Amino acid sequence: MSDITCPVSAQRVDENSTRIGAFLVIVIAVVALYTGIYWLSILLAVDFAIRAFTNEGKFSPIKQLAKLLANQLSVPKKPIDAAPKKFAAGVGFAFAISIAVAQFFLFTKTAYAIGSVLLVCAVLESFFAYCVGCIVFTFLVLPLLKQKINAE
Repeated sequence: MSDITCPVSAQRVDENSTRIGAFLVIVIAVVALYTGIYWLSILLAVDFAIRAFTNEGKFSPIKQLAKLLANQLSVPKKPIDAAPKKFAAGVGFAFAISIAVAQFFLFTKTAYAIGSVLLVCAVLESFFAYCVGCIVFTFLVLPLLKQKINAE
């Protein structure tokens, strides 16, 4: 796994509050899947979009709640590169939108399948600090970027 490449930026985020945020994603996704309330999946997608497609994600309710919980629990700050987390939020956005659409059209098994993948990624991030986004970036995005550069 030493050949894994993550996207890089100069921006930093707190890894511990990010892990708490991943735990909040787990809770929301489980409730959304268990109850079948598709608007919870839409809210999750909106939050992922805020974190993925805005500069700092400061309007993300999950990010703000995670920061608050980290402060209240006196969890030490651990700065890390923000780019892998933004990329993972973009992937999470795609999954959450897919779950919401599947739920809306009552494709329950499809919603569970997509939700299971999202939950596995969130569990790995929250409990093990393992970013599946870096794996996806390494084996899917990076080869496409290299191919585009070589074509130019």
